[in-house]
Amino acid sequence: MNIRAVPSIVDVADLPEYPISHSVRLDSHEFLTWEFRRFLQSEFRWNTDHQIKGIWFDLVQQAHEQTPVGTLPVDHTRLARMVQPPVDPLHFSALADLKFGVLYGWKRCVCDNGDVRLMHDTVTRVVINALSRKELNSARTDGASTQRRLVRLAETLAGLAPAIAMDPAQVRWVDAHIREAMEAEGNKKRTQDQLHGAIQACLEKVCAGFFRKPPTS
Repeated sequence: MNIRAVPSIVDVADLPEYPISHSVRLDSHEFLTWEFRRFLQSEFRWNTDHQIKGIWFDLVQQAHEQTPVGTLPVDHTRLARMVQPPVDPLHFSALADLKFGVLYGWKRCVCDNGDVRLMHDTVTRVVINALSRKELNSARTDGASTQRRLVRLAETLAGLAPAIAMDPAQVRWVDAHIREAMEAEGNKKRTQDQLHGAIQACLEKVCAGFFRKPPTS
């Protein structure tokens, strides 16, 4: 029996495009969500043996460590080595050729870097959901960090420019001015000069009517 490997030239015209970039990582992702009801009712679960299900699910988890995340290589020899304990490549190919085999549901795709890999629709959905939660958590963390920074800045301004400290819009403007100065000057913590410069610039904006509230009807 021949062990299938990646051909040197692959026609990718008819292959689906994998929706996740090879540059995306889930390094901090330590747990796996799973569509367990779909799996419990699947034809695969009802029609294959425990050995195949064990190898199949081992590969599903391995896919989360691959590049792009959520994919597998197409070469059976590599896949056989990825399983623990490793499977004989000839035996792996035989199990992959079954109707409900170890690669059930996996199909070839083309990635954004041109590689041809294997993708699974359920695994792809799980990864996309994980990435969405990661972005949401990051946004929440950034938002909380920004709010804490603004509170500390307002406390500082209360002793230097009380009128600015009492106006949230002016506090945010001073914060943005300081952040721009920090980025331009390459420092990670604000300096006194940057703080005083932002206060002075804000006072000039106030005098120019920049923060004047529109009249209410």
